[in-house]
Amino acid sequence: MDDTNTAEQSPIPIEAALGRMVYTAATVEMLVELTGTLLADGDAQVTELKGKPINALKKKTLGYAHAAGYLNVSMLKALEALLGDVSASMDNRNAYVHGAWAEQDGGLIAMNSKPGQFRIKPLTAEHLDQLTAELVQVRDRVAVWWNRAFAMKHPDAVVEGLEPDSAPPYLA
Repeated sequence: MDDTNTAEQSPIPIEAALGRMVYTAATVEMLVELTGTLLADGDAQVTELKGKPINALKKKTLGYAHAAGYLNVSMLKALEALLGDVSASMDNRNAYVHGAWAEQDGGLIAMNSKPGQFRIKPLTAEHLDQLTAELVQVRDRVAVWWNRAFAMKHPDAVVEGLEPDSAPPYLA
């Protein structure tokens, strides 16, 4: 048996890349829940968010946002677009997390189905790292939106470590 272990032969880089992607996706999901919690009108609505999968979190969060009188039209439109991007990124995550792994033409693939579709995605550290980068961008955008919504809900609050928003304004 050959004891040499190159990066190309070892599954560890793919597993590590998968772990980073899953961790990052979990932070996106957590921030969507925290956004819903910020927008919730009371403890009952906050409780409705607990333990929900991402699609239910997005739906409740958007509903809570539309009921929050302090959010302007541009904030609502930005949240709608942002949650659409969350959907796309999490759907890409699902292809890997809920897929069976197999080998095809000497490379690894992830295979799974969703309503009306069977999908096969290449399974490489590079693909997973690219998805992680996409999830990081979405996560950071959710955080910026949350900070803006918090400032609108609590205009007089001063929170140590929460810097003033310097991101470009949303267009109405």
